[in-house]
Amino acid sequence: MVRTAPQALAQIGRLATPAAETLVGPVEAKIKDFYREVSRLLPWTMKNYNLDEITTLSELRKNVSLLFRQNEHITDPKVVNILIYKGREELESVALQHKQRHHLIGQFVIAPSKMRAEMHRKRDISPFLLKFYNNQL
Repeated sequence: MVRTAPQALAQIGRLATPAAETLVGPVEAKIKDFYREVSRLLPWTMKNYNLDEITTLSELRKNVSLLFRQNEHITDPKVVNILIYKGREELESVALQHKQRHHLIGQFVIAPSKMRAEMHRKRDISPFLLKFYNNQL
């Protein structure tokens, strides 16, 4: 059954503009709730944007998780609320199909894999090269 954009928005529960009451509460719970909303919408996104040809659902979930982990060092509740708000706006634009397929491919398929490669590359640098790059020799 193919869902329409309004049905997809109903599936995630709320629009990108959360009520002021939803911004109150423990930060970890809000992050987990938002991650669950994103995860619930991923199968619909895979189907409607024909991402099956390029990636798998598990790979897409891994990429989204990596994007969430990029900001795990942020603990200020105000900043977390802003990031969740911006994420909900992004989620809404995907659900309403305001983004085209190549936008999603670049943002959620290719970019996270480049970030993973970058992280591995940084780990493989020898201590000598790190000192050299930082002008500490």
